[in-house]
Amino acid sequence: MKNAYVSMILPVASMPDLVAIERIDAVLAQRTRAHEIVIVTPYGLPTWPDLAAALRGPLSVVSTHIRSTTDSAIVAGLARTVGDFILEWRGPLEAIDDQLVAALLTPSDEGIELVEATGTETSYASRMFNVMVNSLRPRQVPVRKTIGRAYSRHAMQAILCAANFEPQLDVLVAELPVHRASIPVPHHNPHKTSISQRLSDGFALLSKGTRFGSAIPLGLAAVSALFGLGAAVYAIGFLVLRGQTPEGWTTLMVVTGVGQAAILSMLGLTWARIDSLVRGLSRESDVTADVSVWPPTDADR
Repeated sequence: MKNAYVSMILPVASMPDLVAIERIDAVLAQRTRAHEIVIVTPYGLPTWPDLAAALRGPLSVVSTHIRSTTDSAIVAGLARTVGDFILEWRGPLEAIDDQLVAALLTPSDEGIELVEATGTETSYASRMFNVMVNSLRPRQVPVRKTIGRAYSRHAMQAILCAANFEPQLDVLVAELPVHRASIPVPHHNPHKTSISQRLSDGFALLSKGTRFGSAIPLGLAAVSALFGLGAAVYAIGFLVLRGQTPEGWTTLMVVTGVGQAAILSMLGLTWARIDSLVRGLSRESDVTADVSVWPPTDADR
């Protein structure tokens, strides 16, 4: 990686200390030919009035709109990078050292275009949910809860092209047709997400790219339809043979309603996919509100 230009994206909830930025800059300078740091912040977060730091690479601060999600903010940061390889890190800044950067970049020497750093998941419910999600997905495209990633320029461009149609970064990364690797790191994501955001992310992971969104609704619809058809055939046969209608038409109506509900759920998921496609063709996905750029201040050191 000594011959590569590397960009590092740091999504933060508050502006980091300049001492931490200088340390990260020094780590990148040891491992790369050239580098840049891109900090992604929420809307309205004040930046440094004067960058009094010795940096050997340019520093950018991307401020995102107030309604942007974490994933859309990271995509905005990806769009601002110019490096041959892009590092995305959501963990604690103090964890960024030479060993971590080397672990993320070294696999690219073997042609790997995407490296996923899987952190420690502190919640048992989250771990079980991830197991359930991946049990519904094809084995070759699992979703991994990562704390950091390393993208090649090719992989990053594929993410940006698909971001209009799919806002969930985990789903986009899982579907990328690139050679990838996974490395464990002993850190966890310090950023807390709201319950509503977790529910939204969970439903998206379940309904997109899994059998939950295709085979399972279709199977339920088929079983319900066959059950309702069997009940109808039984009622007609009962009427022909005995000359009277069977008891329990209310039950038959319930069964029919369940079958219709299953079919409608499948149609609803299909409509959601079509709506996502239409919105992707018409909406602007860049959530950037403002960008501040500082040139290197100590490039010769």
